[in-house]
This record gives sequence, C-alpha cells and structure tokens, in this order.
Amino acid sequence: MNALLICMQNELTAMTSLVDVLGQEQAALTQAPSLELMEEINAITVTKNQWINNLNQLGKARKQALTRLGLGHVEQNLELYLQDHDQRDCWSKLMAKTKKAKELNRVNGLLITRHLLRNQSTLEVLYQHHQHTNMPTLYGANGQSNPQRSLIRGFGC
Repeated sequence: MNALLICMQNELTAMTSLVDVLGQEQAALTQAPSLELMEEINAITVTKNQWINNLNQLGKARKQALTRLGLGHVEQNLELYLQDHDQRDCWSKLMAKTKKAKELNRVNGLLITRHLLRNQSTLEVLYQHHQHTNMPTLYGANGQSNPQRSLIRGFGC
C-alpha cells in the first residue's frame, strides 16, 4: 500500500471521528440548557479541537506525500491526478465526509448563535428591569457591599 493512500485513509478515519463529534455537539445544542449539558458541550469542544488539530497534521502529511509524487501543486480536482482506484475511492469518501463536517459545523454555529442571542436577550431584560426598579443594589460597582441596601433590608446596624 502506498504512502499517499495511507495518509488519505488516516485522514478519512479522523474526519469520520470529527463528524461523529460534531453530531454529538449538535445533539447537545438542541437540548434544553442545563449545567450538566454545558459541561458535556465543553468536553465535546475539547474533543472536537483535538480532532481538528489531528486533521491539520494529517493534511500536512498528505500534502507532503503529494509533493513527493510531484502533485504538490494540485489540491483542487485531485481525483483527476490519482492513478489508483483505491486512492480515488478514499479521496471521494474523504471529500464527502469533509462536506458533511462543514455542514454540521455550519448548523452548530447557528445553534450556538441562537443560544447566545437568547442569553443576551434574557440578560437585557433582567438589566432593564433592575434599572427601572430604582432600588439600590446589595453590591456596588466596585464589588463591595452597599451599606444603603443593607440598611433598607434590615441588615445594617
């Protein structure tokens, strides 16, 4: 088996794992928010980043193998230059998985944006409500307790 095919097979295996992780991320992002879910999403993000780093390294190895074969300048339409059926088949599968990963990542980005907008809206409502109550806060802007608030609530001397 030649070096280029091995590189592409390794990349396909890693891309398949990344697609699985992106699917897990999407499933988590469609659930109701909770502390446990946030911890799960954080763990998924760590795993996702590891696979992306791994794929970057494997992509470099593939490019080096292509350069050794005199195909270093060819990135687009690589399948036209591949001589071996197994190479073409593996490249085709890798491109299909890459396309799926890009779409999952796009949708996950939209889901994350939706969560961020909802959280931002909630914070704005809470902040506006607080501004309109004209009540002093328990803590001041410096993070220290506000003595006026303490006296109002009966916490002071």
